[in-house]
Amino acid sequence: MARISWKEKKENKEVLEEIGLKHTELLKTIKTRQLAYYGHIRRHQSLQKSIMEGKINGKRQRGRKRKSWLGNIEETTTRRINECCEVALNREEWRRTIASNLWQETEQR
Repeated sequence: MARISWKEKKENKEVLEEIGLKHTELLKTIKTRQLAYYGHIRRHQSLQKSIMEGKINGKRQRGRKRKSWLGNIEETTTRRINECCEVALNREEWRRTIASNLWQETEQR
């Protein structure tokens, strides 16, 4: 976008100011795209869907539990993942969910 090299060692704030974006706008865009992609993956039978829904055998490592991608979807939509799975199968309903989620975030700020 702005052709800023990582060698310039600029902070994220500086880069966002040069591009003309606010931090909140960027997060909103990321969350929107993440939810849209989740709906897309959920509606199709694909390798990505199998990977997303699959469990890995074995023990987890010590320390804090890592935040999962599905956990982020739950947090963003404020719904349980089971509800999200059902709603995402209907494209129009999922789009309304994404739009209402963005509306709520805008009102909170």
